[in-house]
Amino acid sequence: MEIINEIQVNNFPALRLFTSDASARKNNLRIHYHSLIELSLIIEGKGIYKINGKRHVINAGDMFFFRPNEAHCITDIEENGMKLLNIHIAPYYLYTNFQNALNSNYVKILSSAFPLISNKINDTLDKDKIAEIRSLFNSIRNEMENKNSDYLTVVINYISTILILISRVYKDGSFSNKERQSYKKILTVIDYIDNNFNQEITLDTLCEKVNYSRCYFSSTFKKCMGMSLWDYLCIKRIECALNLIKTTDKNLLDIALECGFNNTVNFNKMFKKYTNVSPGSFRKGN
Repeated sequence: MEIINEIQVNNFPALRLFTSDASARKNNLRIHYHSLIELSLIIEGKGIYKINGKRHVINAGDMFFFRPNEAHCITDIEENGMKLLNIHIAPYYLYTNFQNALNSNYVKILSSAFPLISNKINDTLDKDKIAEIRSLFNSIRNEMENKNSDYLTVVINYISTILILISRVYKDGSFSNKERQSYKKILTVIDYIDNNFNQEITLDTLCEKVNYSRCYFSSTFKKCMGMSLWDYLCIKRIECALNLIKTTDKNLLDIALECGFNNTVNFNKMFKKYTNVSPGSFRKGN
């Protein structure tokens, strides 16, 4: 992975643009999840993507859109390998101007509870719109590389434009006032979790922040984010662990504790659930 630019908030990535090279493979089943929104452009290569159990043929120029907690894995790559351009966005960072996001109605498609035609953008839009989104990818890259004045504002606007173009396919994507308020409250919780996931977090603490009952909070969180609160929290912790395993030589117990797990048994169980491999096997493979 080669990071082109990364914006951090409270020492955690909020917006990241990077390229990655993947070698030839066949029948790879190392699925992964993440708590981030991901936009991906295939620069070079051919292969197969498996997303939520569905197979998608990959060719250069194809683009993909993933919401938090959507299982995906490139299972097959042809012999010349593959190169990708990826954008990762923390939900709370994208909603810096949240009222504008809500007025645009595109926020609704970011919930994995919302049914997409396909995670492969090329399957949902006509050729002109696909070309426009590819151009926006390249414009984002130019802005993130050159870092001219106000480039972050420009980048967020480009990302929002991509998501709006995708969301226009869905005619029932508008919000009720009640839904707008629910999203607004849940995103304050997401902001809190993203900055405190390595600490003890209780359901009662989060309910107090938005003045919801435990039951109503849990159902509303899942409706907005397409996953349970505990799935989201575990994914944040596993993302932290993946980074530490890749970039440090800390032992796995220290990594587990640093990421918010209270013992290695729970850490190993959750790590394998969300990555399909054990922490030890992941370290050996990197």
